[in-house]
Amino acid sequence: MGEAKQIGGLPDAPGGPAPRGVAARFSLRRFLSCESGATAVEYGLIVTVIFLAIVSSITFFTSNATTMFNNISSSVGAASS
Repeated sequence: MGEAKQIGGLPDAPGGPAPRGVAARFSLRRFLSCESGATAVEYGLIVTVIFLAIVSSITFFTSNATTMFNNISSSVGAASS
């Protein structure tokens, strides 16, 4: 009979690698190479900028509209007296 081959991917095989060391290295490599989180952050920033632009436009529009309606109200009140 020959020598027994070491089973590489099984952490609990005799003579195999330590279970946490290999799993941690694999998870860390996968985490560092994954770019989906960065993409999600970029989309979040884009949505935030668009939201702030919409809110500032609405604020500007409502303040101008309030001023316009107050002027109209004053003019109509002065004309009817």
